[in-house]
Amino acid sequence: MKDGAAPALMPVPRLLFPLLWLSTSAALVPARADTTTATCLFSVHDHTAPVERGPCSFSQRQGNVTVRFGERLFDFPSAEEGRTYTRSASSEGLRFNREGQYTLRVLWQTDPSATAKPAGWATDNMYLGRWQGQSTAGRAVIDVLTVEPNRIRWGNSYNGACDSDYSVAFLPWGRNGRYPDQLVPPSQPTDLVVGVVRLTLQPGPCPTGHAVIQLAMPLDGSSALEVVTYNAKGELTGSYGAFTSLPSSRP
Repeated sequence: MKDGAAPALMPVPRLLFPLLWLSTSAALVPARADTTTATCLFSVHDHTAPVERGPCSFSQRQGNVTVRFGERLFDFPSAEEGRTYTRSASSEGLRFNREGQYTLRVLWQTDPSATAKPAGWATDNMYLGRWQGQSTAGRAVIDVLTVEPNRIRWGNSYNGACDSDYSVAFLPWGRNGRYPDQLVPPSQPTDLVVGVVRLTLQPGPCPTGHAVIQLAMPLDGSSALEVVTYNAKGELTGSYGAFTSLPSSRP
């Protein structure tokens, strides 16, 4: 490179899959994707006080949650979870509890047509469950991936966290151990069949920029799950290798 010349840009690899999951360009990426509309239920720990219900806004960045409900602003730093408050999750939303003070429930509001799931998704689905990811330099990049019928969560405060509803698109099953946009093809001939599904986060990308998570599972009974993520432009944002199944856990 000559003195004063701009450094050459590395070529960006072209993805091989059709971007069927993208909507029209006008609806691709909101200006701020870390805030979503929800319904909140607020109850003071006083049996004489009525439960308040109404619209609210939910924001999450690096695992730190902020909820604005009317004139109230609630902050739930990830570093204080388990110390000054507890947090639990379900397919309906999140529950924050400050013992002796109040309980705040955040119920998700999404477009039912955008998040409709295929028939049998909640009852006959090999992708549902808790999956342990690999680590890099002592830090779990995704940590535990939790796939629920109407919710998907992964990450941590160090690497960023996602907690979102999603829509579902099935890809054709991969034959001979191969499937569309596979990053590492099989090293030896195989008759393995792989099931592949792509989940588009709704109503928008996570604060980390992830918009789509792809799950690929070999249909050999091994319970290994390969995970890849993309942003809203269809660009690869992460390839995390094989995840292993964890025992089920209820919040």
